[in-house]
Amino acid sequence: MFEYYFTYWDDLPANSGQDIFGIEHLSWLIGITAAIVLIAICSRKWDAIRRGRFLKILAVILLAMEAYREIVLTATGYMSVRTLPLHLCGMAVFIEALFAFFPVAFFGELTCVAILPAATAALIFPDWLLYPSVNYMNLHGFISHGILVLFAILVLLWEKYVPKLRRIYMLGLFFAIASPILYQINLRAGSNFMFLNRPSTGSPLETIYTTYGYGAYLTIFGTVVAVIILAMYGIFWIIRRISRCS
Repeated sequence: MFEYYFTYWDDLPANSGQDIFGIEHLSWLIGITAAIVLIAICSRKWDAIRRGRFLKILAVILLAMEAYREIVLTATGYMSVRTLPLHLCGMAVFIEALFAFFPVAFFGELTCVAILPAATAALIFPDWLLYPSVNYMNLHGFISHGILVLFAILVLLWEKYVPKLRRIYMLGLFFAIASPILYQINLRAGSNFMFLNRPSTGSPLETIYTTYGYGAYLTIFGTVVAVIILAMYGIFWIIRRISRCS
């Protein structure tokens, strides 16, 4: 059962991974959803101090999990540029932790508008399913992304931060700086941070990439990201309108 717990994907035997939307994947999705709903319900009567402390606890757990991942990678000899936490969800660990302790608008906007849909998409189309069920990378992937989603939902639910369309420039600034840097790192290291150089395995965009090439993929990928961000602002606006009328 634990035979491949510390094995990185380069050294895994063929066909040792899991199926997307297979029983294990769906079980994780159902379990994470149930946990988020349960915590949201149980926290309705918490005061602001307790809620703030809970967000800090989640932040510390995320940081501890990332530290554990880096330690294991280093100890097993798999640490490299490719394994740095430079995916959006990897950076999200630090962004959400910073928001928990320093709740400024920049971190809040990224948490609610960018990280929430990105972490949710990562859970639906995970690129760590190539690992067996009992592997620290698989467990880390599901648990850490589940906490990222939980954190963002609680921030919104508790109104710790309210996203505003006028702050969309913060997201634009973040992606405008991060994307070209990460693209160059990907070219040199063979990595694929933020999926800038190719789609995630199992993603719906994988067909576009293999059929029409990189240019079509990047154009559609960028368009999808922009649409999702605008849709998030639209959803937040609708929710605020409904809450004011109720």
